[in-house]
Amino acid sequence: MSVNDPYIVGIDIGTTKVITLIGKMGKNNILTIKGHAISACKGIKKGLIVDINEATKSILNSVEKAEKSTKMFIDETYVGVTGKHISFIDNWSEININSANNIIKKSDVERLIVKANKINIPSQSEIIHTLIKQFVIDDEKGIVDPIGLSANKLAVELLAIYGSIPLINNVVNSMKAAKIEVADIILEALASSEAVLTPEEKGSGVIVLDIGGGTTDVAVYKDKKMVFTYCLPVGGNLITNDISVGLNITFQKAEEIKKKFANVDYNFYENLNKINIEDIKIDKNKATLNIRLYNIVNSRVKELLTLTREKIDNYGYMHSTPCGLVITGGTSQLRGISALANSIFGMPVRLGVSNDVEGPATVINNPIYSTSVGLLKYAYQLENFLGMEQMGEKNNQASGFGKKFKKFISRIFKKLKTGGL
Repeated sequence: MSVNDPYIVGIDIGTTKVITLIGKMGKNNILTIKGHAISACKGIKKGLIVDINEATKSILNSVEKAEKSTKMFIDETYVGVTGKHISFIDNWSEININSANNIIKKSDVERLIVKANKINIPSQSEIIHTLIKQFVIDDEKGIVDPIGLSANKLAVELLAIYGSIPLINNVVNSMKAAKIEVADIILEALASSEAVLTPEEKGSGVIVLDIGGGTTDVAVYKDKKMVFTYCLPVGGNLITNDISVGLNITFQKAEEIKKKFANVDYNFYENLNKINIEDIKIDKNKATLNIRLYNIVNSRVKELLTLTREKIDNYGYMHSTPCGLVITGGTSQLRGISALANSIFGMPVRLGVSNDVEGPATVINNPIYSTSVGLLKYAYQLENFLGMEQMGEKNNQASGFGKKFKKFISRIFKKLKTGGL
């Protein structure tokens, strides 16, 4: 897309599908979808590229469909990244204020942010996002705009999200092989959250689970900020595999059965009358078959949800999310998953679809598009810098960190000056 083009492109490279979405932000921050395309994905396993040639073909297939449907040319995109290599670290930095009357100036904030971005992370890792959680002046927390305030010390708390350089480069290189430049990479858990959460949920505290084909992306929000993220390398494909093994059928047939008939809440019990029973080489009694299917799926989903809950609980966030749990992604369509999650997490649960979006019902009402919608929303924030907490910088040579960081600093102070934070 051209530099002056108002449209933004986002590509969600999932384990089972590649989604290309084209949209632009309109009045009242309503995202309008101009075009979309989805294609089957090969070369990806548990959110990681394992065959760059197959991945590139899958990307090209999706992009070409989107181009054809919109008569637009795509040469730049925002792309999501996930995988078990993703981690995070909290970073706290502070400086003394030595100006007259201890008034905090623009130069003080700039000096602090530069210092705060010197983060020690493992070798062969790179920063994906550095998100400002809060400023602190002396002992006063939760400061949004410190300029002009009086203090002896100014501090900032950052959430730095990082991942493996080689694995991230695989994503970037697959896009380059498809002749598409990467404008920026965005954490998929962050993107999904932008799509499905309300401001009230972010402010009060909420958990997001995006359960895809190969991974479950987790995010926790508190006081309007992401405070925790995690990727569990388990998703809907593992459920399909369990069905395939347990019922002695092909993976393709197991996927069909999962989508049409699987459930994890016994109250949703229904028989399998529409399935060709001859294709399933086990007991031909349909009631027995249904119970067997229920036990297989329920066991795996219960394990997935329990592992996620334990991880969140280990970080102490289970009791600071009064808005409960929001589940999105393809596997969120599994019948009964809300009731099962409620019993495991012990909190309110709702299914998440994209908010504040206009376009085809197949996109805005389908949770498999949550990540791609969120990519467009977060990309718009990056391009227009609507909040200081969205830094989204990358500390690596390929992304031109120095140039981007200077641009980021200038945007901070422009927004501070205009009151846009």
